[in-house]
Amino acid sequence: METPIFELQSVSKVFTLGGAELPVINNITMSFSSPGLILISGKSGSGKSTLLNLIAGIVKPTSGHVTCNGKALDGMGEKHICAYRNRMTGFIFQNYNLFDKQSTLFNIILPLLIDGQGIQKAYETGRRLLASYHMENLAKQEVGKLSGGEKQRVAVLRALINDPSLILADEPTGALDRENAQLTMKMLQDIAQRKIVVVVSHDVELTRKYANRHIIIKDGAIVSDILLNNHDQ
Repeated sequence: METPIFELQSVSKVFTLGGAELPVINNITMSFSSPGLILISGKSGSGKSTLLNLIAGIVKPTSGHVTCNGKALDGMGEKHICAYRNRMTGFIFQNYNLFDKQSTLFNIILPLLIDGQGIQKAYETGRRLLASYHMENLAKQEVGKLSGGEKQRVAVLRALINDPSLILADEPTGALDRENAQLTMKMLQDIAQRKIVVVVSHDVELTRKYANRHIIIKDGAIVSDILLNNHDQ
């Protein structure tokens, strides 16, 4: 049995709102051991995005542990958590979270600059990554002038720039038309050949076609966790 790279061990999360406790995640245990695309779906309010934020180390569990290579995130100090988020994970948002007035290349290399890498080396790394996805023609383009599909593919490359082990995507096709949604999912499917890609989505009809595994959650708990036989991956 493979040793998990990322693992949730009996994780629960309770938020406090106006003095009342609001349970969002209820005793979830799951692990990711090898490359592949994992789809997490469920109705609005089921806890999908909170689950993704727990894996990313953005929020801490109320009980249980989230671990990376056997180390619990909740035991890390803020400096180490920031390093984990910047080096071990790449996050893709529904609404891109890009700097519209900056170039495509600058947006992509930003995690490298945050991590302290020299700007010249960072630009070289960014250009190579753009070229590997045949997007070098966008390098100098101001992001605000790109189409929605182009912006999301730029956001995917930004998530990749630090060569993380885990890519987390929160509704990555939610703001896209069907054609660009498919292009984005094909890009994530390609990345999932060599990395763990976790996609939270309500568009099960589209995203399930590209997934190796489908986890369904309801009221903060896993109700289904199945492997998929998608031969085209």
